[in-house]
Amino acid sequence: ELRTQKPQPVVLCERVSLENSGCQAAIVTLNRPDRINCFDEQVCSTLSKIFSDIADEVEFMDRSDGNNDDDEPLVAVILTGSGKSFCAGADLSNPPDPIKQSSDLKSYLFKNPVYQMGRIGIPIIGAVKGHCITGGFELALACDFLIGDATVKFKDTHVKFGL
Repeated sequence: ELRTQKPQPVVLCERVSLENSGCQAAIVTLNRPDRINCFDEQVCSTLSKIFSDIADEVEFMDRSDGNNDDDEPLVAVILTGSGKSFCAGADLSNPPDPIKQSSDLKSYLFKNPVYQMGRIGIPIIGAVKGHCITGGFELALACDFLIGDATVKFKDTHVKFGL
């Protein structure tokens, strides 16, 4: 019997309770370790949607003064990458449209992960390791705090592409 493996999501998001606090954190993980967590259109869209949903949730909690007794409030986001690297930037075999990713036109902002990160009203902690290159470096710089290990290598190669 042949079994086909279900494709893994390109971005994972899980909630964890923070011990003895009554609060929780969201862990957002770029999940393309075989591609060094490079992003394509699907990764950008998924990441943007996750960050947009988190921003909306935090904004709702702020408006309701945190009076939702059903849930532990979300107090932090941790952004990381699966495998040995955080993110080596755009997947050059299938890159997202750079005009759409860099545009500040309202119609494009929904799919811009860095813009959506800026909407989140709680700390975003970047847990970085390995490669953190160009667009991955931009994601890291959009975090409020960065924590890295001895393997992390930051590099901005925009100039190689005339950007």
